[in-house]
Amino acid sequence: MQPVNLLVDFDWSLTLTSPTDMDVTSAAASAPARSRLATRERLLESATRLFAERGLHRVTSHDIARNAGVAAGTFYLHFKDKSDVYRQILFSAIENLRAAVVEAVSKAATQRDALRARAEVIVDFAETNRDVVRILFSHDSETVAIEADVLTHLATGLEARFRREMAQGIFPSDLDPAATAQALVGMTARLIDWWTEDPRRAPREQILHTIVRLQMSGIRSDDHAGKDPQE
Repeated sequence: MQPVNLLVDFDWSLTLTSPTDMDVTSAAASAPARSRLATRERLLESATRLFAERGLHRVTSHDIARNAGVAAGTFYLHFKDKSDVYRQILFSAIENLRAAVVEAVSKAATQRDALRARAEVIVDFAETNRDVVRILFSHDSETVAIEADVLTHLATGLEARFRREMAQGIFPSDLDPAATAQALVGMTARLIDWWTEDPRRAPREQILHTIVRLQMSGIRSDDHAGKDPQE
């Protein structure tokens, strides 16, 4: 059976920029445009810190602006509301993760190397973006729908890839693409959430090994493949 790959060749169709951002990027060479971009980055950094510390529910748009050192009205020149900036933080981070995975996998010589490279990128991302991970798995009642959208976005892209592989005859015939995509995204997301809450729970290398092993052969070793669990 072919190992099932995670986070490669996704269909990333979500637009990550709002209409107000388009004017900024189209004239990035001008001083006002650079200032606008810098202000937007300060707002994003401010929101990321506050969301990670307090959750979406306990943060207001005025809090974000104040913490960024700008007027409250400036916030609305860049974002519709606090949910808008929250969503953009998460989906932008996921896009950065996707790009890093694709680059790492493209350099791998073997399937196992690709799985290892992918796992390392995911774990590295979790380690260096703890605030984003805390935001994604904040369990805030106001963020449940957004968090579900992020995971659904990941699973939908992965499912599309599996269906292409199925048409090419290289996806395991006994697996359902939609169910497999949901299982892999859910497994990896939960593992990362559990580990980043307290990295002392398991060594980094064990997290990497777990991700690779489960995607290569499941929880049973090759010696026990095909045997009844009772044996």
